Amino acid sequence: MAAVRRLEDEPSLNAGIGATLNQDGDVELDAGVMDGDGLRAGAVGAVRDVRHPIDLARAVMDDGRHVLLVADGASRFAREHRVETCDPATFITDRQRRNLELSVADTVGAVARDDGGHLAAAVSTGGMTGKLQGRLGDSPIVGAGFYADDALGAAVGTGQGEGFIRIALCHLAVLCLAQGYPVERAAQTCLEHLQRQVGMTGGVILMDAKGGLTAAHNTAFMAWAQKSG
Repeated sequence: MAAVRRLEDEPSLNAGIGATLNQDGDVELDAGVMDGDGLRAGAVGAVRDVRHPIDLARAVMDDGRHVLLVADGASRFAREHRVETCDPATFITDRQRRNLELSVADTVGAVARDDGGHLAAAVSTGGMTGKLQGRLGDSPIVGAGFYADDALGAAVGTGQGEGFIRIALCHLAVLCLAQGYPVERAAQTCLEHLQRQVGMTGGVILMDAKGGLTAAHNTAFMAWAQKSG
């Protein structure tokens, strides 16, 4: 989660500051987090005034009553739980104002495994440029944009969110691991399924239960990195 929080502060990425604008020129942010120990999850969607949406997703998970909160209800929850809020204008950059005429979609995300073998997955995004107000992509949907299970693996995705939702891509990737696929083949298989079934593109970062890690994509480019220790 800490890695994603840091990426929400990077204006060149589509999460937090610098996120894409919807058709009305506003920022609406989505985020989700999942703990592989007990399958706990929390997510938020279409929030405009929460400084770090991943913090709010974590607060929803820790609260435990719900998995997904959206829009004004999510903002109210943030205020009640002392999650930092801000002026919605904080997130808008000149670069994204220029990009409003383009079709842009990407997400930041991370998977992690601690010394105890517990897995986690976290994602955050502004969605696609010019999206309809209120649109939610895969990022706040458990199993579509993120998934973690200590016994199997953890995955996060980026790409055409509607397709990820329709095939529950991140859950599919983890299920491939459960079937005995090596981590590299599991990642490729779910992207092949995405292309074959719904004709869409994207990328996935996938970790197995032992910490084996890979990234795969059927787009022209997907930046990723790993850190050990």
